Amino acid sequence: MNALTVASKDQFFEQLADAFAKKISKTEAKKISEFAKQHYAHIPLEELVSRRFADTYGAVLAAWQFLQKRSAEETPVAVFNPDLESDGWQSTHTVVFILHPNIPFLIDSLRIAINHREIGTHSIQHSILQVNRDQNGKLEKLHTSKKKASGSDYEAFIVLEIDRHSNPEDLRDLEDTLQNVLHEVRIAVSDFPVVTEKVNEILGELDNTTAGINEEQKEEARAFLEWLARDHFTFLGYDEYDFAKDKSGMVVRRVENSELGILRVNNERPDRVRLNELPQRTRHEMTRSDDIFIFAKSAQRSRVHRPAYPDYIAVKKFNSKGEVVGERRFLGLYTARVYNERPDEIPLLRRKFQSVMKRSGFLRDDYAGKELEQILTVYPRDELFQIEQDELLKVAKSILYIQERRRIELFLREDVYGQFVTCLAFFPRDIYNTELRLKVEQVLVDRLGAEDVEFVTHFSESVLARVQFTIRVPQVENRQLPTAEIREKVIELAQSWRDGLSEALSEAWGEEQGNELYRLWAGGFPASYTDMFSPRRAAIDLEHIASSANNHDLAMSFYRALEEDESTLHFKLFYPDEPLPLSDVMPIFDNLGFRVIGEHPFEVIDRHNKTVWIHDFTLQAHQGTVVDIHRIRPIFEELFRRVWYGEAENDAFNRMLLSSYMSWREIALLRTYARYMRQIRFSNSQTFISNTLVNHVELTRLLLEFFEIRFNPERYQSPGKSQAAQQKLEIEFNAGLENVENLSEDRVLRLYLELIQATLRTNYYQHGESGGPKPYISVKFDPSRIPDMPLPMPMFEIFVYSPRVEGVHLRGGKVARGGLRWSDRFEDYRTEILGLVKAQQVKNAVIVPVGAKGGFVAKRLPDPSDREAFQAEGIEAYKTFIRGLLDITDNLVDAGIAPPERVIRHDDDDHYLVVAADKGTATFSDIANGLAAEYGFWMGDAFASGGSNGYDHKKMGITARGAWVSVERHFREMGINPGLDEFTAIGIGDMGGDVFGNGMLCSEKTKLVAAFNHVHIFVDPSPDPEKSYKERMRLFGLPRSAWTDYDSKLISKGGGVFSRNSKSIPVSPEMKKLLGIKSDRVPPNMLISHILKAQVDLLWVGGIGTYVKAASESHSDVGDKANDGLRINGSDLRCKVVGEGGNLGLTQLGRIEFALKGGRLNTDFIDNSGGVDCSDHEVNMKILLNRAVAMGDLTNKQRNIMLEEMTDDVAELVLKNNYRQTQAISIASEDAATRLEEYRRLMNTFESEGKLNRALEFLPDDETLSERKLDKKGLTRPELSVLISYVKGDLKQTLIDSTLPDDPLLAGEMYKVFPRDLTQKFSKELGEHQLRREIIATQIANDMVNHMGITFVERLNQSTGADAASIALAWIIARDVFRIDNWWDRIEALDFHVSAQLQMELMQDLMRLMRRSVRWLLRNRRAELSIQHHMERFADSVWAITAGLPEYLGDQAKTTWEKRHQALVDAGLPSELASVVSGTGHLYSSLGIIEAHEASGMPLKTVANLYYELGDRLDLNWFASAIASLQPGSHWQALARESFREDLDWQQRALTTGVLKLADKPEDVPACVEAWLSRHQQMIDRWKSMLSELKGVREPEYAMFSVALRELLDLAQSTMHQPHAEVEVQTN
Repeated sequence: MNALTVASKDQFFEQLADAFAKKISKTEAKKISEFAKQHYAHIPLEELVSRRFADTYGAVLAAWQFLQKRSAEETPVAVFNPDLESDGWQSTHTVVFILHPNIPFLIDSLRIAINHREIGTHSIQHSILQVNRDQNGKLEKLHTSKKKASGSDYEAFIVLEIDRHSNPEDLRDLEDTLQNVLHEVRIAVSDFPVVTEKVNEILGELDNTTAGINEEQKEEARAFLEWLARDHFTFLGYDEYDFAKDKSGMVVRRVENSELGILRVNNERPDRVRLNELPQRTRHEMTRSDDIFIFAKSAQRSRVHRPAYPDYIAVKKFNSKGEVVGERRFLGLYTARVYNERPDEIPLLRRKFQSVMKRSGFLRDDYAGKELEQILTVYPRDELFQIEQDELLKVAKSILYIQERRRIELFLREDVYGQFVTCLAFFPRDIYNTELRLKVEQVLVDRLGAEDVEFVTHFSESVLARVQFTIRVPQVENRQLPTAEIREKVIELAQSWRDGLSEALSEAWGEEQGNELYRLWAGGFPASYTDMFSPRRAAIDLEHIASSANNHDLAMSFYRALEEDESTLHFKLFYPDEPLPLSDVMPIFDNLGFRVIGEHPFEVIDRHNKTVWIHDFTLQAHQGTVVDIHRIRPIFEELFRRVWYGEAENDAFNRMLLSSYMSWREIALLRTYARYMRQIRFSNSQTFISNTLVNHVELTRLLLEFFEIRFNPERYQSPGKSQAAQQKLEIEFNAGLENVENLSEDRVLRLYLELIQATLRTNYYQHGESGGPKPYISVKFDPSRIPDMPLPMPMFEIFVYSPRVEGVHLRGGKVARGGLRWSDRFEDYRTEILGLVKAQQVKNAVIVPVGAKGGFVAKRLPDPSDREAFQAEGIEAYKTFIRGLLDITDNLVDAGIAPPERVIRHDDDDHYLVVAADKGTATFSDIANGLAAEYGFWMGDAFASGGSNGYDHKKMGITARGAWVSVERHFREMGINPGLDEFTAIGIGDMGGDVFGNGMLCSEKTKLVAAFNHVHIFVDPSPDPEKSYKERMRLFGLPRSAWTDYDSKLISKGGGVFSRNSKSIPVSPEMKKLLGIKSDRVPPNMLISHILKAQVDLLWVGGIGTYVKAASESHSDVGDKANDGLRINGSDLRCKVVGEGGNLGLTQLGRIEFALKGGRLNTDFIDNSGGVDCSDHEVNMKILLNRAVAMGDLTNKQRNIMLEEMTDDVAELVLKNNYRQTQAISIASEDAATRLEEYRRLMNTFESEGKLNRALEFLPDDETLSERKLDKKGLTRPELSVLISYVKGDLKQTLIDSTLPDDPLLAGEMYKVFPRDLTQKFSKELGEHQLRREIIATQIANDMVNHMGITFVERLNQSTGADAASIALAWIIARDVFRIDNWWDRIEALDFHVSAQLQMELMQDLMRLMRRSVRWLLRNRRAELSIQHHMERFADSVWAITAGLPEYLGDQAKTTWEKRHQALVDAGLPSELASVVSGTGHLYSSLGIIEAHEASGMPLKTVANLYYELGDRLDLNWFASAIASLQPGSHWQALARESFREDLDWQQRALTTGVLKLADKPEDVPACVEAWLSRHQQMIDRWKSMLSELKGVREPEYAMFSVALRELLDLAQSTMHQPHAEVEVQTN
């Protein structure tokens, strides 16, 4: 049974009675119930019901049992711990039962005994029972009525619950103590009448006393004794003493058996004492005969009634001579009545009262008289009895004098026996408190050698509080009370502190301000503070207290107490309103290298209740280091403040403050480098790094000095001097490293130096707005100078560090772009960014800037549940990061470089910095542009594309449309037109997303059968393309949408939208058929896996996550835990095409696996490069237009309108880039197997130059390539995608570094990059564009690789030795001479009109023409390559040949051409285009023909006809075809084949030139040919027989061609060198 809920005590007793009645006989139960009622009559109901009912029940029964027997001599006491097992009830406390005849003083005496033992009392139950007992003490009856029954007795039954004691000995000891006390009480009570009778005896003897007192005094004495006996004194004891003489003098001897009351059992006074052993004053008092009373205190505390020192009233005995011969001593306590009666009504006291009033000289009715009367009235009674009149007058008048003054005064008086000193102390009420009283007690104890002190405090209306101290002291002769000394000490303790404070404040602040501070704060210091600190220290503290209160801010004070050693310090923190959480403060001290060995909090409150908390910490240096307080104080306080407010981190690096007195900023710098070490995967922990710096203070100082000399603008003199100083320090540092024994520590210190040496710039010495240092540090690195850097290695890197944010920005080159990501990977965000910059590098192949990527982590994020606060902190972190980048980036001012202020640069000008949106920062562009404006950065809002005046990628759908270009190409190559032919698709994402939404609206023929995002799965087994397209369009138009918004009526039978949180999803027959599922229900993840494996035309990736990997990869390799449960392998994909609108949908190995199986896909960075391309266009356009705005040619508003109007043009340019790049991959893919050797060499070259890491990019190694060769497989599209990007990126950089972009004739390349409107209006500005060279180089690199293939430059470099710039120049000449762009565009225009296969064949023909032409130019014209010169020389003639090709060809060639021409026209080609592309194999020769035409001066047509005729006559066309069909088995064979071609071309040209030499005019040429044939018949026959033999061999060897060409060379040389005259004769 637990505690009950009852309404009243009656109800409680009823329930108790019911419980007894159930288990005990009715009669007995009734008795027990009656007892319970009596016993608990005065106990509050709340206490009764708070106990378990069962325990109350048990306690009553136990008590009833205890009452059953008590003999007349017994006083039963039971001390026990009731427990359930043995007693049937329990209590958490020890229980005491006492049964005793009812007498006075029982409860209070018991309480004294228990308190004396320092035992807590929890409950006292006390009832007076009227009982009848038999002669054996057995209980016969418990009376219910209050009236006294005959033969009954009153007994007190007491139950105490006290602190629990488990030790049986303790319980027994307590029982004995209580019995002793009860015994004393019984004796005191039983002897009370006897002692009172003694008073009567004395009264009887008074008439005949021989004492030297008059009648009036006798009467007063009689009145006093009678007053005493009238319940004014509780007589506790009595004894009697006689004075007897012996040989040695007078002895005071106790009269045998005279003791009564408690003195019978407990009398500590000796039986006898020699009078001359007592103090003289005591002897005088005891023996004087003119007073019959002595008043004093007993030195023995009372154990009965009150725990005070009892009062002694001694009545002297006189002999017949009137001499004192003894004493009768009454021991007891004045009753409460005494304290309520006025002293002028109490005998003896009234005479003192009147005498003092009279002698005071005051009239009783005047102010002073009334005040004095009041003082005497409230004077302590026991003191009034004891004090002499003279002394009382003096004290009372002194009290009157100080009454209303705020003064401290003490009055000390020794009692008669020299055993007590009474101290009456007066204090101003407002300063009196327990702490002060305890201090005063201590002073009294110390100065008087006291053994014990009692006190009584009295408050009245006076401003002073009075405290009466009763001080127990040892008896000494002639005690001199040091009143003045004690008073001085007490005043110093209590009041001088405040006086001192007033003085100190006036001294420190001047009187006016000092008084104001005093008035405000003086009363607010707790005693604990005033105990510990002097007023002067308080005046110092008040500066901090006031500052903390006024600024609502932390203040601090660092000091050392005079008495303390040099490793101990104190630190005070002042904080408004609330105490500081120690858990926040302690780690700061620990990291500063201090142990906290003490902490004292003080609450200081001003008069307006404004609180400031002071925390006084006692600190000791960890190593016991001696601390120079003057050096450390300013930097300690600064560092602590910075850490507290989050401006510096709280970690082990802060110990450098103590070890080397470093400032917080120097520590932050070292921490910055350490944090960077963590990001570059340095193996040692941050703690180890900080320990190393602490352990090697001198080397750490050298590192800081090195940094200072390298970067401090105030110390930097010149590069030469700085370099020399750095070298000197490096030598010193390396010498110091010799003494570092620990290898790991050596590595740490060495890396610090290497990092500082690799640092190019820093903002460390820049000033913030307030003039102080900036709250963050940014450093720019040259990563190539840092050993063991993780690959790939960027060209530049900026690291930004602050306690709030950390981030890196990696750039692949000077002109680089890429997004800034809000990363959540605190430990390794650089690794994440490094992976992304690699992807960005390949993605940026199509645009001007190379790859860059930035990422930051916000380190002080609030709880994500508070979205606004979370986002706001992210934005602040982003802004700090951007500022860190801009701080150390050059600016362009008036077309000149403006380096950042207070930045020493150890690199070249570097002013191109752009940032873009990325994960987490999609909406931050305007913020970044705002900062660029704040910095006056030259790029303006081109700094971050996509802001409010930039292109909205989602609105444009540019990323999705770019990826759709890839999808269209795949489909086109499969013979599907996605604009007209229906196709099935599955998708990752939802219509609310940019890429997915826009992508799924690219074709109205899309049959989206299934899709999923992170929340839902959408299945539509047989959708209606038209209706579903419209519904998708509707969803896309909503502000935000989910698959659940899709109109379920439009979903075909068996489909639906399902939650990914479901346990399982029902599978309809239609879904089973669509997805190849056999089960009726499947978990959501399994359903998604089946969707991914669906047999459809297209998988469209538009969401976040990686869903396809390779069989060789584990899920953990992928690094996308969320999708581990549903990811599939590339070989499991059954779709035909994958379009990657989103990033990372497949791993690269997953793509390769799918492609090797025949799947069609590129990579994410190829498919979705539209976004970055669009942003780059925006930046370049803004750079151009911002300049026009700055020049005043355009307003900002006009600029913005212009940008908006050109949105479609920009989209067209971007999509064209996507189109061309995927086209190049398709063309490369066509002959990837046959060109495998070229790709191998390309990759090896890149690897040997450190530009490529094959393993990192998942490109096949040589062994894998050999296997592919055997399988007749080449590189897959995903692999070609990586290579094309690398090749473009490298070529772009190479061209930028060359002089090629400076050629004025290449200005036209700029026009290809910008919308036509822009180029027309701003052609002049285009020529002055900041990035003119980069744009031209990028455009050329892109065009050349798109048109000529991935290996083109490498192949030509290998075969001709020409550098990339020369190859590019030759290619530009050839391109423009042959008007390739025109023909290429025309072939592209045939999309969906002719087969994609045919288009690619035609493009390959053009490529071949170009390749041969470029090689020709490099072989024949390298030294004089010039666009203008070559255009003038070749363009018109080439066009003439191209336009009328059939007329120029020989018969054999013409027949071939006609056949091909007809086939192409039949295939759907326009005639003009068919005419050109049918003859690409012949057009190449036009360059040689033109040269021959120039050399001979013959008409072009004559030369061409002769050239082709000789080809027919010697069957050179067949020979050229035979060379072309050679399959090179090695690189050398490939070179040989090219050499054969070139030799053949050269020889055919030489033959033509030779024959032309014979003719004087065009008409002579036919005759000359015949003459030549006849002249060289023998050689020609030999040539033809060789050809016959070649034709007869199925697989001719390379050597055969080599020999045949030698023969042809002989013929050519013979022709070239034949004498003109000789031939002439013969022709005649």
